[in-house]
Amino acid sequence: MCRMCDWLGEGQIWYKNPKLHANRMYKLREPGRKPQESLRGNIVGSNLHEALEAKANGDLATFNRLIAEKNAADARKVGAQPIPLNEAIEVIKTLQMPVAAMMCICRKATRAEEETNLNEYSCLALGTGMFKWERWPERYRGGVEFLKPQDACDWLEYWDKRGMMHLIMEEGNDFLGGICNCDYPDCNPIRQRVDYGLDQQLVKGEYICEVDFKRCNGCGECLGRCHFNALKFEVTIDRPSIDPMVCFGCALCQTACNRGAINLVPRSAYPALRNVW
Repeated sequence: MCRMCDWLGEGQIWYKNPKLHANRMYKLREPGRKPQESLRGNIVGSNLHEALEAKANGDLATFNRLIAEKNAADARKVGAQPIPLNEAIEVIKTLQMPVAAMMCICRKATRAEEETNLNEYSCLALGTGMFKWERWPERYRGGVEFLKPQDACDWLEYWDKRGMMHLIMEEGNDFLGGICNCDYPDCNPIRQRVDYGLDQQLVKGEYICEVDFKRCNGCGECLGRCHFNALKFEVTIDRPSIDPMVCFGCALCQTACNRGAINLVPRSAYPALRNVW
């Protein structure tokens, strides 16, 4: 299991821990419990902009040093993680209320556009923190729309069909904050990991995807849905294949397969992958 499971999971996958499915709006710290900041520690992270400047100037030594420093700092935080559609739906059904669709801050930064209605919103906020959303007006300028649990599940399926992976995120180190429907290159965590090697902000999923070559007929419906370049079509066998070392376990390829030829396998089932996050 990933570091979040060690810190927050209490023996299970972290986002399945019911204790993380709610956050009191006004809460006192329990006796003997350390402040939330203790999980993060005294972090002095390097500046990504400074690293990119160094790379643009051909100073790869400085770039690599700054990225390594940032990764070391981020490893002491809780990160975001890809989650299969069925488990995203499970989170919603377990949480029940409140859930709200809202604007994606990554796409605002990337495209300089705001999502302003339910057909455009691509992030799903979870928990009682949504009742105080008006305290951060800039983050929520596009508005929010509260959804019934089943409507939220249907909404997740809508984005899945459009090729968006589901990224579960925490807030405050002790509760689930949201499920964002992400793609490359719009999503900052995906892009920063894929393009710049920041491998601690976005942790690989708890699963990997495998192709069952006996069931696969090579139709290619799964092609083009992987945001991490783990899935490729092998002309020698006329079938797609998935590189397990690259796979993030988002399962977008699985939900596209009409033959049930792609399976989700726990990452822990493979010794070579247990520590590949």
